[in-house]
Amino acid sequence: MTPGTGQMTMRRGISRRGFLTWTAASAALLPMPAVAEPRSVKFTLAWLAQGNFVYVFVAHAKTMKPRGIDLEITRGFGSMASAQGIATGQFDFGIVAVPPLILSVAKDLPLIALATCDYDSTMGVGVLDDSPILKPQDLAGKKIASVPTSGEFPFFPAYADKVGLDANSIEFVHVDNKVLERVLMEKQVDAITSFALGSGSMMLSKSVPSRWMLYSAAGIRNHGQTIATQRRTLETDPALCEAITDGLLEALAYTLTNPQDSLELFRKEVPEMALNPSSKEFARIGLGMWQHGIDRPEAHENGLGWSDPAAYAETTDLVMRYLMEPGAKRPDPDAIFTNRFAGKIKLGAPQWTDVRARVSEFDKYLS
Repeated sequence: MTPGTGQMTMRRGISRRGFLTWTAASAALLPMPAVAEPRSVKFTLAWLAQGNFVYVFVAHAKTMKPRGIDLEITRGFGSMASAQGIATGQFDFGIVAVPPLILSVAKDLPLIALATCDYDSTMGVGVLDDSPILKPQDLAGKKIASVPTSGEFPFFPAYADKVGLDANSIEFVHVDNKVLERVLMEKQVDAITSFALGSGSMMLSKSVPSRWMLYSAAGIRNHGQTIATQRRTLETDPALCEAITDGLLEALAYTLTNPQDSLELFRKEVPEMALNPSSKEFARIGLGMWQHGIDRPEAHENGLGWSDPAAYAETTDLVMRYLMEPGAKRPDPDAIFTNRFAGKIKLGAPQWTDVRARVSEFDKYLS
């Protein structure tokens, strides 16, 4: 965004139609600020600052201040922790993955998703690139390491059912999240369950490629990040909720159309990244893998931030079956998410073509 203008800098090669698609959507955001007076807003990530959170730092630098918002970004300790922090008022808004969000609402935490930012959390089973394991059925009889408290682990039985794998044939090894990738890289186990976005990015940044059999490929839709807040905040301060959502989604669009500029800005915003020699590549890979999950029909057809009711219903089924006590009350969909502020920004076909060409680098790792 050109400072002080509110106009998105367009890349060369975008057609007039694509330009009009972008500017028509952006025009709805430009009367700023959307809040009556400057506000300081506390915002929590779901984990450490890394590639899939680049857009939050772009928002801090480019799209929130024109809206009268000073975004105070704090690292997270997992989506359940960020959900609890928002519910208790420690944070005003934050990132919570869809399954933990639904679980939190099912447990009566007063949260709601204002937008869904990507459409595949990359839950799955990872193997080294040279592994003889080529399909899910090859996992039978193998040793798989998992972190039992990790978000993907409870849903492995559903994945096994989908692919026709006897989960009882697998030897599970429970490990700490600090050593999960290492035990695979050292070939102490045959595979790991994790999120490819985190584990796969980390290993690839160290020149250790891995292949991932994603739960989504078996028909288990598991959307990723949401922008979450308290339901009371939405009810009492909808203008602030709209400004936060608009600013983050505008920044997300900027990362899709200006990835290199976004990464440079991210490194300036998070200077400690320079302390790790592989951090630059880790951020690039993480951003690319995350955007691989944004390049989906949901965003193409309905605009950035749109939440798919059918996918939320399917994930709610999984949460109620595998994470809640029998007989627990199923949360109402209207209590989980809203599309009130979503879908304003739609990239044009040429822009999505550019995104697809870039993220196709990761097709061979994510299947």
